[in-house]
Amino acid sequence: MKYTDIIQSVERQILDGLLKPGSKLPSIRALTQSYSCSKNTAIRAYAELEKRHIIYAVPKSGYYVVEGRGNIKLSNPADQVIDFRSAGPDKTVMPYRDFQHCMNQAIEIYKEELFTYSQIPGLQSLRVELARHLLDLQVFTAPERIFVVSGSQQALHLLVSLPFPNGKNNICVEQPTHFSMMDSLKIHQAVTYGIEVTKNGIDFGRLEDIFKTRDIKFFYTVSRFHNPTGYSYSNEEKKRIVELAQKYDVYIIEDDYMGDLDPDSKHDPMFAFDPSGRVIYTKSFSKVMLPGLRLGLAVIPEAMSEIFQRAKHAADIHSPVLMQGALEIYLKNGMFRAHIQRMRQTYSKKGL
Repeated sequence: MKYTDIIQSVERQILDGLLKPGSKLPSIRALTQSYSCSKNTAIRAYAELEKRHIIYAVPKSGYYVVEGRGNIKLSNPADQVIDFRSAGPDKTVMPYRDFQHCMNQAIEIYKEELFTYSQIPGLQSLRVELARHLLDLQVFTAPERIFVVSGSQQALHLLVSLPFPNGKNNICVEQPTHFSMMDSLKIHQAVTYGIEVTKNGIDFGRLEDIFKTRDIKFFYTVSRFHNPTGYSYSNEEKKRIVELAQKYDVYIIEDDYMGDLDPDSKHDPMFAFDPSGRVIYTKSFSKVMLPGLRLGLAVIPEAMSEIFQRAKHAADIHSPVLMQGALEIYLKNGMFRAHIQRMRQTYSKKGL
């Protein structure tokens, strides 16, 4: 049997309600027996389902169906519920034409920049514009603390390997978390401790115990529209996490990749509860705008600015200048704000 046959079978069982959201899937061994396939075939099938955010793995426990998957309607794309667990944007509302105009302008404005290397942290004019943009998200910071990165994943990948001012070594991540972050942790062979996230949140007692006893340098969290559970922390929960981090000298990397789509302006990021540098804020423009744009930002504490800049330079010298210039024009002209309003309206109509 091909691994694609197993994938189709599991998907059909989920759609038919035979596999409920949150339910545990058969083990790899049981899967090989049920489908008369090799172990490698079973592993590949589960890996592909995990990449599609249909299932997720819990170390030393097994595989589970992502919460909410049973409510997705696939028969009619026009009626399909937008599912943030898949982290896939609605292509019908992506601003291709508007951004094309911005690209054309950027070519004229920044054509001289193409003949030389640019600023490692990103174009100064873009970082000024990003600082203004972040005000709407309750992230108050100076342009000097903002680094433009090649997708927020680049920032995460670099931060996994860097030493932190607290001198600690290990990492705490939400479980489950998205594939790219897991790959970074594996590549860097980071000692990692997981804290389970469900549709009801996390166990704060368990989180405090990890912070207290496991030499944690940072806690990685997706604070809104968690991937793949879809959970968003309340302001009270965010404040409590920050207080625990302050108490045990743990940094927080807050991945707010979907924060722009939150319709509630009263939902603050964790950064708002400690803007001094304890919380490193990252966001991407890929998921809410254009996936191929590959631009994001990270607000880096002053104590880590120099080492992060060196790591960024070693990775790619700087992010693409034309893309940066186009994003600056897109933000400055109010196009991004108008686009986000359309996105919120579209997702609201589709069941967000």
